[in-house]
Amino acid sequence: MQLLGYSDRMSVPPGSPIEFKVSCARPWFVPQVVQLGRGGSPRHEVDLVEHPVRADLPTRLPGRTQSTSSGSYLEARLPMGSRPRELTLAVWLMPTLLTDRWQAVLSLWSGPEAGAAGEISLAVSRRGVALLVADTEAVALPVAPVRGQWALLAARVDASGCARLSLYRPGGHQPVRADEVAAVPDGDGGLIRVGALARPSGPSALFNGKLARPVVATSAWSDAAIDRLADGADPVGLSGGLELSGGVEPATGARLCALDLATEPGGCTVVDRGGMTDGARVVNLPMRGIPGPFWTGADTDFRRVPAEFDAVHLHEDDLADAGWATDLTWTVPPELPSGVYALKITAGDEVDRIPFVVTPGLGVRPEPPVLLVLPTWTYLAYANWRTYAEHEQLRVQLYGERRDVDPRDYWLAEHPELGRSLYDHHSDGSGVAYSSRLRPILNIRPDYFTPTTRGFRHFAQDLQFVEWLDRRGEHYAVATDDEVEREGVELLSRYRVVLTGSHPEYCSAGMLDSYLHYTRTGGRLMYLGGNGFYQVTARHPGQPAAIEIRRGNAGVATWTSEPGETHLSATGEPGGLWRLRGRPPNLLAGVGFTAQGFDAGSGYRRGPAGADPSVAWVFDGVHAGVGELFGTEGPGLHGAAGDELDRADTLLGTPADAVVLASSEGHSTKIELVPEEADPPYTPRPDGIHPKVRSDLVLLARPGGGAVFSVGSIAWSNAMTHNDGDNDVARLTGNVLDRFRDNPGDVLAPLTSEGAHHHAAH
Repeated sequence: MQLLGYSDRMSVPPGSPIEFKVSCARPWFVPQVVQLGRGGSPRHEVDLVEHPVRADLPTRLPGRTQSTSSGSYLEARLPMGSRPRELTLAVWLMPTLLTDRWQAVLSLWSGPEAGAAGEISLAVSRRGVALLVADTEAVALPVAPVRGQWALLAARVDASGCARLSLYRPGGHQPVRADEVAAVPDGDGGLIRVGALARPSGPSALFNGKLARPVVATSAWSDAAIDRLADGADPVGLSGGLELSGGVEPATGARLCALDLATEPGGCTVVDRGGMTDGARVVNLPMRGIPGPFWTGADTDFRRVPAEFDAVHLHEDDLADAGWATDLTWTVPPELPSGVYALKITAGDEVDRIPFVVTPGLGVRPEPPVLLVLPTWTYLAYANWRTYAEHEQLRVQLYGERRDVDPRDYWLAEHPELGRSLYDHHSDGSGVAYSSRLRPILNIRPDYFTPTTRGFRHFAQDLQFVEWLDRRGEHYAVATDDEVEREGVELLSRYRVVLTGSHPEYCSAGMLDSYLHYTRTGGRLMYLGGNGFYQVTARHPGQPAAIEIRRGNAGVATWTSEPGETHLSATGEPGGLWRLRGRPPNLLAGVGFTAQGFDAGSGYRRGPAGADPSVAWVFDGVHAGVGELFGTEGPGLHGAAGDELDRADTLLGTPADAVVLASSEGHSTKIELVPEEADPPYTPRPDGIHPKVRSDLVLLARPGGGAVFSVGSIAWSNAMTHNDGDNDVARLTGNVLDRFRDNPGDVLAPLTSEGAHHHAAH
């Protein structure tokens, strides 16, 4: 790919600027703003629909190739006047990926006049540990730390040039030591880096693993002092009365850097308790709020015993911000309608579309009655998911057939620097817990092809709601999860009806609170997807462009959390499933995640409750009578009930008065219960398809005129497009939208003649 880009935000209000960053290997590219009306491509067998927007952009812009450096580390600047004659470096480390190359765990570079020789580092490989001066092994030990176990690595260099390297491995054994002649790099000021080399040309030799309690001192500590560090002594307390190497007095102005990784794990800065530096910045979102070497295991919540959670997990492929320069800044015209747009960039035969949402402006008259919320946090959770190309053969086994893979996925597999999704693993095998929008995200594109559904999923699928609303002539606005998180009920309460996208899986406590309050105070929510409101998620306070999860140890997951790592660093709250926090999706939506499978979709059988006059209006114009099937056709999985399914269950919080209008059936054995729904051991398994494997169509009323309609299936909106939108699934959805929009009061009350008139008018 010679052309790709990203924006500084996924949504923007009218009258505000949005920045676009582009990498183009060709001399020029042409920018154009378009409004997106439908996802598609020749591969989808449906054309993409887009409409040019007058934007007064340059005719063309010069191309340039922009690069991305991934990998996390900590960096602190040494002040001028800190020229050391002696030095002590120490850090606790737990390697998670050892190779033959050196990985730097703690590094110091001593000022600009020192050049490359001004770097001194503690480093580790599978061959052992070393004290490196520049790239030379000044002192080395042919003993490596044990992968997955804590060890203390320390080195000192005194004024005479005597250097000692010490490695304390677990088990209480005596340290392994080696001595050589070395010199403290000469220079003034400079850098300290934790987890990477400190040379000013940029971080390199990135470390994969956990680090804790990094110490840099401008005096040479004795063996006894370092032994006390290995026993867990506080380096700040040690530095005041420590025994120095050879009993020599410390150099005048000797100073200490002791970075406090236990404080504010949701931030992007680290306090230096020793005072040598102004603190460190945290680069590229390594995992924080995790147990250090002295965790007792008595508590898993870092908020209660922060001193025991003083570690950071660094990865060579972490990414918070690609850091590209801005090529174009566009101020959204104040009069531009809310909707889904993209910057379309073209260079020769290459095209990319960088999507963004124009959110509803305040004071718009008349205010639209309908709000569509795109689940952008779920888009971020899946951002640059690498399974299709990196594990293509495993996907064939899952599907039972070979399905097309978008060519961008093959390209992505060759570019790990663009970051991973929350479903991927880092190169060391650990799970990815953070995802940022500040990078090119190739699968958030209107023409992206998803093998899971033979075509549409996530953003490209949710554009089908946009097309459906446009075809009906609806007056509507579009927002994203970011606006719901930030504005909450204040935003939602401006609309009579709120529609979700097809897969609003990732959400915060604030988002759940807002939706629930909205429906309990007269608002009408149409949950038009599956596996929604499922995973505890938070915006990262130090890096607002990123979201964070901890998988925990339950639910559908490609990785699980390590012991003591289940609490989100952003908020301190337990991660995992909302269901295990006492907030199952059923409480809000009437249905909750029950099963998934990707071979084929199925239809719904209309239940007897659907004949009651209070809800019969839902089926106006629907050809299926009571006991008959509908929704058995559609693109991709060929049915409205497919992909991921939700069911009603009063034991999980579904209100007792919720009406189950229809339930899916005819699923294959490839549609499996999610882990939290599996029958316990020694429970007789029912014959045939498990009764929990189904999607339920649910309608429930709340006091004050509020209501919720839930379809319980990701595949629902794909089926709405069957036969060019002329189908029972689309008709039924339209019936509910009309009723929710036009008829105040109890939605389960029989339609009045006036209400019937309004209903027919749409």
